Amino acid sequence: MAATQGKHSVPRAQGRRRAHASTKPPATSKPKAKTKKRARRIPRLPKPIITKRGKTTIRRYPGRTFHRFEEIKGKPVDYVEFFTMGEYHSIDVRFQDKTTIHFVIEPGFTLGTEYADLKTGNWRPIKRWPLIRSESFNS
Repeated sequence: MAATQGKHSVPRAQGRRRAHASTKPPATSKPKAKTKKRARRIPRLPKPIITKRGKTTIRRYPGRTFHRFEEIKGKPVDYVEFFTMGEYHSIDVRFQDKTTIHFVIEPGFTLGTEYADLKTGNWRPIKRWPLIRSESFNS
């Protein structure tokens, strides 16, 4: 008598692979129910209090503040320098037109910002912004 052969080939030592992604599942399996994924909602921030000082925009939200310095928009940067010594810390952003924006950082976080011209080799202030204090000092 002859042995009955199945439709499928003998399993390989490495395991089976799917022939194609479009291969249909066997007719005996039930189709899976589709579950709707809800889009995660990002909580909306309250509207900020917006203040403009010249080209500088300040947006205030509860517990945080954003300062945007539009005076330097589009200027190519020559280099950025961070300086620290004892209790004095500063960041200078030097532009290719020999101007700079200077940030002074005090411990506890107070930021002093100046925009200056250095074309003559001397510091000539163009604009100075009010001090920006960290939230812990704003009591």
